[in-house]
Amino acid sequence: MKYAKAVKCMIVAISFIALCGFISTSAVAADKVYKWRAQTYAVPGSVGYKALETSLKDLKAASNGRLDIKLYGVGSLVGPFEQLDAMGMGIFECGFNAPAYYAGKDPAFAALFSLMSIWESTSDVKIWSYYFGGLELARELYGKYKVHYVGPALVGAEPIMSKVPLKQLSDFNGIKIRTAGGLTSELFKKLGASPVKMGGGELYTGLDTGVVDAAEFVSLAENHDIGLQEVTEYVLYPSFHGNTATCDFTVNQKAWNKLPDDLKALMESWVFELDARFDYQSAAESARALQKMKKKGLVHTQLSSEDMAKARQISLDVANEWKKKSPMSAKVIDSILDYLKLTGSIK
Repeated sequence: MKYAKAVKCMIVAISFIALCGFISTSAVAADKVYKWRAQTYAVPGSVGYKALETSLKDLKAASNGRLDIKLYGVGSLVGPFEQLDAMGMGIFECGFNAPAYYAGKDPAFAALFSLMSIWESTSDVKIWSYYFGGLELARELYGKYKVHYVGPALVGAEPIMSKVPLKQLSDFNGIKIRTAGGLTSELFKKLGASPVKMGGGELYTGLDTGVVDAAEFVSLAENHDIGLQEVTEYVLYPSFHGNTATCDFTVNQKAWNKLPDDLKALMESWVFELDARFDYQSAAESARALQKMKKKGLVHTQLSSEDMAKARQISLDVANEWKKKSPMSAKVIDSILDYLKLTGSIK
């Protein structure tokens, strides 16, 4: 009897010690601060940089200071095209970048970035991402490089800023145009242009020195923020090549795995806030930027509805050709086209 009572006391004591240890461990986890670094495609001071900077401050406040992510501009830590490998190796923890920069690793990254004029709105991309399998496909793709895909943030139609007039599709024949690469490069090639792959930080010099005649880059506001109106004479806006552009917020897989579940859930919800800020702030600033550019004397051009329809058909042809480049490309593009057929956007 005394033995049984002693055993019970021992069990209670062990359980109490274990409980205390659990509470102590939980308290430490709840108090731990994760100091991370994030590199973005954007130039410091531009609307894309400011939107992410503000959202990261919101994330720190929402996590009660437990997620403290320091932001670095394009090329500060590594080149924009090396960002995926750097995250995978743990050189820094987070990235906010255009996935088309990684198309050399798997062409599917370019399909995630944009299917040129095939998408009709940012809303369509978001619906596909969250409710038609896009998120799962993106996580499968990034996971191969030891990186976790948290979610997308999008902006609306991109511009093309140029030193030569671009008023119709035939005007692209023979020009050199900066692009992030991927499907967009193939589209420009079909129009007779010579695409040049370069990061956003190189655009001003590239246009100023004549390395390129034209450039496409995220939102019109960001083009203005980095001064491209100073080295161009024309702005095609909105352009046919990118009705929407997607940037991805990603995290090194090991770093993600170490986060407690509440912070993972917070980051996944926070991406929605980042997405809205990125989109709406870019739209507001782009409207102001267009007026400033026109006052400066830049000529605002737009393609005819016939040329826009022709560009969309060429884009569909490019997308169907791009599917053959990798198994993941086929999965991503087929998924997108199936969604757009379901909505009646394409036949």
